[in-house]
Amino acid sequence: MGSLVWIGFITFFIVSLLVGLRLLLLWWRTRQIPELLIGIGVLGIGPVGFGLPVASGLVAGSRPGLGAVLVGIGALAVAIGAGAKLTFNWRVYHPQSRSVGVIPFAAGPILLAAWLTEWATGGFVEVNSASPATLIRTSLQIACLLWGSGEALRYWTMMRRRERLGLADPLVTNRFLLWGIGAGAAGLGSFIGIAAQLATGSATGEIPWVMTSSSLHGLIAAIALWFAFVPPGFYRRYIQARAPRSVVA
Repeated sequence: MGSLVWIGFITFFIVSLLVGLRLLLLWWRTRQIPELLIGIGVLGIGPVGFGLPVASGLVAGSRPGLGAVLVGIGALAVAIGAGAKLTFNWRVYHPQSRSVGVIPFAAGPILLAAWLTEWATGGFVEVNSASPATLIRTSLQIACLLWGSGEALRYWTMMRRRERLGLADPLVTNRFLLWGIGAGAAGLGSFIGIAAQLATGSATGEIPWVMTSSSLHGLIAAIALWFAFVPPGFYRRYIQARAPRSVVA
């Protein structure tokens, strides 16, 4: 794998780890459920779900059993992260909707059943991305990201209208935009990867253009996450300078 491709992957790993931990620390202070859910989601799908399979590749040759365990834990982390993000989408964007609330309650057992099936049939020694269980788990992971992206962008347009009237915080408004971009980039990158695997029958690591695509989408997601939750001073000043004076004051 080229060094440039690694830049995107390493950046995504570091940023999602720091942002996920930051969100959990925020939850520890506030005890607010959205911070807990999004923190678990970011850590599960990001550094744990992504990092452990990468680590397994480094030890699989000498210790295949350990490599399989790392892949299995990573897959479970992704399932937990996806469940948390689906619940976040419901609690934040549709808290009064019982019909939308059915989605995370139904998806949770499905994600767990898919993971248990993967473990029972292959033990994660050889991950088959075309297996029904893996496809179900991966599809729900992609769905939670793309759904969250769409909801965040929808909220961003609503908040923009309020911001023009001086009724919304510009940094909070911008956070919805950045979260929509970040979640969308992560979901799209995952979709391209699984679609390419199904079309070619090859693993992601064996398709150079897919690795480049995944790295690029990971880099975009990382930048959006960082600016959304740890915005640098110059960026905060830029966003506030564009806001109505009544909000900045």
